[in-house]
Amino acid sequence: MLGEIRRIYQRSLKPADSLFNLYLARPVAAPFVMFFARTRCTPNQITFVSFAVMLIASVLLALIPGWLGLVLGIAAVELSYIFDCVDGQLARVTGRSSPVGGELDFLMDELKAFALVGALGLRWYWHDGGGVPALYVAGGTLIVIGWALCLTKFVRSPEYAEATGTERQGHGQAAGEARQRKGILWPVKMVARFISQYPACLPIFAAVDRLDVFLWAYGAVHVLYVVQTALVLILKLGRFAPASKDAADGSSS
Repeated sequence: MLGEIRRIYQRSLKPADSLFNLYLARPVAAPFVMFFARTRCTPNQITFVSFAVMLIASVLLALIPGWLGLVLGIAAVELSYIFDCVDGQLARVTGRSSPVGGELDFLMDELKAFALVGALGLRWYWHDGGGVPALYVAGGTLIVIGWALCLTKFVRSPEYAEATGTERQGHGQAAGEARQRKGILWPVKMVARFISQYPACLPIFAAVDRLDVFLWAYGAVHVLYVVQTALVLILKLGRFAPASKDAADGSSS
């Protein structure tokens, strides 16, 4: 059985992925993939299961105070992410990958982020003494996540790639490609990537009982992403039109 799990893990890997996924999440997901591959379950169904588990995690975090709610909520978040890995691995192993499945997975990931941020804001407000400022931080983070989602959808569209002459980036490529890039800002980008991949870093913030700091950091990372992406968008699509021939002839006379 271990040999079969290992083969399924190797067959289900993506060309580019994060270290957390490669060495932690996907190996744990492989036994689930082996089980579901023998059934009629589809990757889309697993995607919906992952979303449902995140909703349960959000309720646990928001409503149950103290360490009990923290442990149960974070465990459910991690389980949701395991299923998030299972759906893609199952699709690759069974040959059921599809464009609409990829879009559904991206949509559910963003909705899960909304649910998690809302739950953390409510936990901070109700149980951790955050008061009204906690709601402002959570609300602001939700707004910025919405902006980031809109920008991401646009810059990953085929129309944008054609207009700017760039290669279209699919959902899920960024994590693995960011790990391969170097440069002056590489350490900053890696920290931002680590924070944005909340299943990897959320248990660390939870261990020191500072989910409020995570909420600040998660919001700040999305602010930086929105600013950077918006500036690139303006530079690429906000240029002046080239001078027409008639205008050039008029100015020369």
